[in-house]
Amino acid sequence: MSRNLAESIPLVNRLFALLESYWQQQLDPALPTPPAEIKAIVPTQQSILKHLSEREYLKQLAPKSVKDASLLSFDPGVFDNELLKLKLYSTVDPKDPSHAKEPEGDIVEGTYMGTQIALTQAYAKIEQTFSALFDVLGIEPTLPRYIPLEEQKKLYNYSAYPKNADGTPAQYPPHLQTIPPEHSYTPFGIFNAIGLIETQVILKKITPTEDGLVGKTKEWLLEKARAAAFGGDPEKGIKIQDVVDYNKYHRKFGTDISNGGNIGLLDDWYSDRRFADQQFTGVNPTTITKASPAWIADFTKAAKDGGYNKWLDFFAKVDKSSLFVQDGSYFRKAFGISNPEQVLHHKQPGSDDNWCVGAVTLFQLHDDGKLHPIAICLDHKGSMEKSTTIFNKRMTPYDSTAGEKEDWPWRYAKTASQVTDWMRHELAVHLTLSHLVEESIIVAINRTIPMDHPLYRLLLPHWYKTLSLNAAARASLVPQVVADIVGVTPDQAYSFIRDAYDTYDFVGSYVPNDLNRRGFPNTQEGLNHTRYKNYPYAKNMLALWHVLRNYVNSMLRISFPTDESIANDKYIQDFVKEVKTAGFMPSFPELKTLDALVDAVTMCIHIASPYHSAVNYLQNFYQVFVVSKPPCLCKEPPTTIGQLRQFNESDLVASLPINRQRQWLLAAQLPWLLSFKVDDERSLLNYAASQWNVYRYKKGANELKVKEASQRLYEDLQGLQRVFFHNSTGMDKGSIPYMVLDPGLTAVSILI
Repeated sequence: MSRNLAESIPLVNRLFALLESYWQQQLDPALPTPPAEIKAIVPTQQSILKHLSEREYLKQLAPKSVKDASLLSFDPGVFDNELLKLKLYSTVDPKDPSHAKEPEGDIVEGTYMGTQIALTQAYAKIEQTFSALFDVLGIEPTLPRYIPLEEQKKLYNYSAYPKNADGTPAQYPPHLQTIPPEHSYTPFGIFNAIGLIETQVILKKITPTEDGLVGKTKEWLLEKARAAAFGGDPEKGIKIQDVVDYNKYHRKFGTDISNGGNIGLLDDWYSDRRFADQQFTGVNPTTITKASPAWIADFTKAAKDGGYNKWLDFFAKVDKSSLFVQDGSYFRKAFGISNPEQVLHHKQPGSDDNWCVGAVTLFQLHDDGKLHPIAICLDHKGSMEKSTTIFNKRMTPYDSTAGEKEDWPWRYAKTASQVTDWMRHELAVHLTLSHLVEESIIVAINRTIPMDHPLYRLLLPHWYKTLSLNAAARASLVPQVVADIVGVTPDQAYSFIRDAYDTYDFVGSYVPNDLNRRGFPNTQEGLNHTRYKNYPYAKNMLALWHVLRNYVNSMLRISFPTDESIANDKYIQDFVKEVKTAGFMPSFPELKTLDALVDAVTMCIHIASPYHSAVNYLQNFYQVFVVSKPPCLCKEPPTTIGQLRQFNESDLVASLPINRQRQWLLAAQLPWLLSFKVDDERSLLNYAASQWNVYRYKKGANELKVKEASQRLYEDLQGLQRVFFHNSTGMDKGSIPYMVLDPGLTAVSILI
């Protein structure tokens, strides 16, 4: 080695050290210091954006053949279904619940493969019957019980709707008035125990108030506030970057599919790209819709009125079919507010002033798949003329990003759009169109269809824990958490929920129909166009729909070989009538043909399984970093474009719950609690494997058909794992991986 080269090595090392210190700047020393074990497991931008190699991914996939699948635990719905079929249940005297008759059935050859798996699970079930305490607490469901239809009708009663008995508006859509004992689970069985303990603290109002904050965090916040207000050092006031730094080490543990990562750990979390990507792969990829001619005309006029001449030229030349909107213009009507210009504001007793907005956001979808935000109407007040609309300085996704970080008026507008989407997603898309729509169907089926009917048996595994979970949400999460962090009154929030239910189109929401009405192709061939490369939600959901539909079709044909057998089935026809009338869902279809029944049942499974998984299990990643997607604004929105154009960082900070520690904790706790990763034995893939194993050694003609349908379902789902991996890796470089609909991660029912 030459002397010159040897002498240069220390210089090179010092250069690398300098670069490393630049890129890995230390946090503010006044910040609380995280424990070493926490720092060691912090996800990084690199780890968040990285896919496994295909070879590594394929190693962890379920086996191709269901015969080779490792079954650690039976799906509980499949298990209960089989016990009911074999009459391995006790019959309880409804007049004296302490008296039960012995089961009629017995274990027969071919049941449960003769393995220790089933014996262990059966023993665990039987053991529960010896514990009165478990039955009282309902920590786990007891052995299934056959209930005659007449008794089911007494247990399953719809709540009053749309008015209560006293004439007041019902808070929620039709739901189970009283949870039957068979479906009453302790919250510890619904929420992860750790999460429940933390949430109970919140619900009991022990969450620290501003004066109750202690320790270094409080000292840090107060020092920042004092410096900004009195110390003559406004640059030391709380800034967005302070929140970003704090987020690096002061987050929840990794309990979700993203292993505790969140969008705030990305350097460009605030960018147009991340904002646009969320419309396709975020927590709510279900509502972006092709812009109507009326919206295009409105935004064109707004560009003219606002002096955005470049954008005015753009509208004259653009392919109108490339324009899409996220539309919150209906908010005031949904809230039950007749005045379109009324400010959306609320102050919950003991809390702070909150504001809500009904933003309308316009996007352009480029042929190479890049979605770009064009303009945002902050809060639609009946017309664009009476609203404030801002246009993006960056006209395309290829423009320089140099000024993005400091474009505070535009960043504020994107925040307003996120507030709108938080409300629409959490109360409408997630709570109502998933949890509450499914519950209404569950109640109707239990009131009209016997437990031994093939339709009941087919849907039973997809109801696991849903009723008690919904009851907990109605009793606690909405009134005691959500009401405190949104910018509308509780009554307005309940009106919003009812509006989502009342305007729901059941048939129009079938995946192919939904994609078509929102302006997207509803075939895999159409979605394979480069334009949709960054919309894996659409590709994955359509593929799942067809796989589930094929399975449902195979299962229903066993019992209903002709259309007439369905049209003449009294129970099915009673069920349809019940959903439409007592369930107040007029869009539910008539079920006179096999195709109609297959579609409706597929939709019931779709809502409970892939749809709920898509809108639920990414909440922690996108919402726990509250400044990225806040539930409300903490300062009244500007009313003119002139005011908005003067906004700086301090205005954005004042509009976020950065200085509201209790509200921040509530807003961060909710998505964390709802995002616990699905256990392997509760996945859609395990459901298919469980059912195949139940029928593995059975010899009856119909039993063999169930076995074949279950095997095909498993193998189709296992094949989709590879497809979904390629859909995710096929997105633009630097995209956040989208694997939430992997059948091994997709919950079989609304579990949380």
